[in-house]
Amino acid sequence: MSKLSKQPVILRISVRRLAAVAALAFAALSGVVGPAAGPASAHTVAGSGASDYVTTIGPLTPAVPGLRLTVVENGSKLQVENRSGADVVVDGYVGEPYLRIGPDGTYTNTNSPATYLNNDRWAKSPVPPGVDPKADPVWKKVSGATTWRWHDHRIHWMSTTPPPAVKAAPGQRHEISNWHITLHRDGRTITADGKLTWQPGPSKALRLAGIGLAAALALWLCLRSWTAWAAVALVAADVLHSAGVAADVADGPVAAFLKGNVVQFAAWAAALWAAWLLARRKDSIGALWVAAGAGLLIAAASGVPDLSVLWSSTAPFAWGMTVAQVLVTVVTGFGFGMAIALPVRLRWTRDTGARTDAENTETDSGARAAAETEEREPVLIGSASAADAGTGGRLAAVESRTGEQRATGGSRPAEEHAADDPAKSSASMPSRRSFLATGATSVGGVAAGAAASALLLDDRKSSAPAGDLVAGLGTATVAVPFPHQAGISVPARQQGHGTVAAFDLVDGATREQLKALMKAWTAAIGDLISGRAPSDDDEIALGSGPCSLTITVGFGPSLFGKAGLDPAARPPQLAPLPAFGTEQLDPARSDGDLGVVLAADDALVVFHALRTLTRIADGTAKPRWSMSGFTRAPGSSPDPSATGRNLMGQLDGTNNPAASQPDFERKVFVAAGADPAWMRGGSYLVFRRIRMLLDSWEAQSTADQEKVIGRRKDTGAPLPGGTEHTPVNLAAQNPDGSLAIRGDAHIRLAAPAANGGAAMLRRGLSYNDGLTAGGEPDAGLLFLAWQADPDRGFIPVQKRLTVNMDALNRFTKHETSALFAMVPAPSGSGYLGQALLEPGTASSNAASPAPAATLPSDVGSGGTGRAVLGADGVQRITVTADDTLRYHPSVIEMSPGTVEITFKNAGTLPHTLSEDGTLPDEPRAGVDNLAAGDQTTMSLKLTRPGDYPFQCGYHAAEGMYAVIRVR
Repeated sequence: MSKLSKQPVILRISVRRLAAVAALAFAALSGVVGPAAGPASAHTVAGSGASDYVTTIGPLTPAVPGLRLTVVENGSKLQVENRSGADVVVDGYVGEPYLRIGPDGTYTNTNSPATYLNNDRWAKSPVPPGVDPKADPVWKKVSGATTWRWHDHRIHWMSTTPPPAVKAAPGQRHEISNWHITLHRDGRTITADGKLTWQPGPSKALRLAGIGLAAALALWLCLRSWTAWAAVALVAADVLHSAGVAADVADGPVAAFLKGNVVQFAAWAAALWAAWLLARRKDSIGALWVAAGAGLLIAAASGVPDLSVLWSSTAPFAWGMTVAQVLVTVVTGFGFGMAIALPVRLRWTRDTGARTDAENTETDSGARAAAETEEREPVLIGSASAADAGTGGRLAAVESRTGEQRATGGSRPAEEHAADDPAKSSASMPSRRSFLATGATSVGGVAAGAAASALLLDDRKSSAPAGDLVAGLGTATVAVPFPHQAGISVPARQQGHGTVAAFDLVDGATREQLKALMKAWTAAIGDLISGRAPSDDDEIALGSGPCSLTITVGFGPSLFGKAGLDPAARPPQLAPLPAFGTEQLDPARSDGDLGVVLAADDALVVFHALRTLTRIADGTAKPRWSMSGFTRAPGSSPDPSATGRNLMGQLDGTNNPAASQPDFERKVFVAAGADPAWMRGGSYLVFRRIRMLLDSWEAQSTADQEKVIGRRKDTGAPLPGGTEHTPVNLAAQNPDGSLAIRGDAHIRLAAPAANGGAAMLRRGLSYNDGLTAGGEPDAGLLFLAWQADPDRGFIPVQKRLTVNMDALNRFTKHETSALFAMVPAPSGSGYLGQALLEPGTASSNAASPAPAATLPSDVGSGGTGRAVLGADGVQRITVTADDTLRYHPSVIEMSPGTVEITFKNAGTLPHTLSEDGTLPDEPRAGVDNLAAGDQTTMSLKLTRPGDYPFQCGYHAAEGMYAVIRVR
């Protein structure tokens, strides 16, 4: 049979085989063949697949070395990793102990409803009767590990129906909720705040066009006889695709990879086998249909189920969305492209074969005639004339071919016969033994390599890369910890860049001008710290976020006597600092009428904020001086809570008072009953520019440097021994009887125990201003010390350091000094310093009460709860709604300031929350439909004392009421 007549047979056989493979693929997808296909076969982890819901989490406050809380599995779960050496307890949904994670493993409280509700993504597990979150915890060990993941229903959207705002505008970004997690360790409360956001994904049409381009590329490769390379690329992409998903699975990436890729293992083996065959012979028909079938199976099993990844914002994947989308595009496009290439290639081959057979028939007839002529009259090839060159060439070819036919008995070569008949082609189809050996090798190699990749990915994730620490820095904001200004004790982790600046009033400035300036500054600060552009913005930081910006404002001693302020009204705590013997102050760069401290995680944001305040002040106040510095950049250390180092290489801030200490507020902030009233809740700032004589310092040996400070340079531990935070034993002696910490050591003279308990909150910045005129480094420390009273903080300590000749004085120069009264945060619609500039009006601690509300009689039937003040200054409380038409608690007590109320629907019917009443400044917030089991967090700023009512019901029914009571 001729080659032409055999081509339709080849085409029909291959198309039938390809159809069989397609049926196999779709049967596997429907569960007929591959019911074990699991998470790794599509981007679905623990019930969470590709979506546009984005869950983010902020840092733990305060940070604890060795303790991490992270969002995992695409916002489906939270993970606690506790290597701090002590037990950590995680609160459940009603504030009860839920998890205990420590050195001996992980335990759950069987009296916590969260133990049961967190078993699955949708909180469908029932809570057994008798479970009482108010009862004493009953701990049950669930793991010997110090890392635990759980479904936390505070962090993700619990309904299949989108929120109302998303329904109305799905193409826009929406903030769905703010959530809050509380942990406890050694009696200290640790918090973390997060956010759930709707972020629309990229264009679907463009991503589908990308698949088309990938398919076209695969088709081109196959038609160029590079099918083997296309098959290898497809397998590599799908292995990475599946490994990336498996690495995000809680119960082990290797197990998830092996269990989730049953269908893919067969397809990968087939594709690699086809590539091996094609490497031996490019035109192997059998290898081409195997490659096409494997490509179709991979596209159907891995690509099609994951198409939503291409137009979503998030998906469970270890390497990020960009890599996931590229791999899904390649897997889908290449798989279908290789399948399409088979019929195209066969049709092309058939047409080409028809032309070739016609030519071969004509050539064979000429060859037989030439052979007969040769028998009658031999031809001498070498004697051919030039005119017969063309004929002689053809005769030479005929002679060569005729000789070959004689050697084989006058027939065509065996491989030509085999090519005509696929059933007889031993080169096109491998033996059964070859198939089994190649398939086993392919499966084993792919499985081992991919499992190792998944394991490495998981190990890398658990090592806490520094990149995790900087996530969300640009969009981070710092809440004002009313009644204090932000930038003093909040945020707990000091921002990476800061500027301290002073302004002087222009000659003749009036009180009205100063009031107008403070009002304008207050409004601008509110915009800047929220990431909004203030009016008449210069657009210096256009495109930047707030970057944790804080701006803290205060008054200097020299302000009194200006702008109509009575000099006698200056508080004694704001008297100019006394002279200290070792100072070399520059008056032009000291003091000031107004002081401002600006800090953020981006230097451009700080500069923009200062330029904004300077422009607003024009005509009322002019800049006197400004100095900029820096601290350790966020993400530069795996432990953001670690004490930073100054330019001398020493840990700086070890003995800072901690916000968790009971006397912290007393040390740092002016008490509520103190005088003057306008400073209640404020803090006094001592600022010093201290140049370090680094050339002299670095000429000392490390041992001598440690004697000057009294601590080890590497660990910060006191010289007698211990760790950085070991209490200093000032009486410790060396073996020879000398003091282990010598008499002039810095920590001996500065210790609170040696200064009557004097303490300050130090938040210094390093600076580098180039070189002095003498060629020495003009670098050192911008020293900022916050305290409730300088006479009980900075002044006695600095006097002792001066009189007793602190050994550190030989290596430093104090060149700038200033003192400012940093006023409390403004109340409601008030402004900074209003209580001083307008006595008798609103103050930061005594807002005018709002009229009492007429409340429904059933308010209070759910009990009274007090909002808890967090370290970030935000008050928080969780309120549960159920089908008894009551809030629990129904009365929420709080102080003036910001409150976050987490509402949880513990009932079976959807609830509607809405504000009720006509009080001034009442919260304008509500939820259209809170599904059963769902929760949402509302953030409100309430500064006026009074009652703020809320009403709740299901469908059109009224009945459940709560009140926020501001005292």
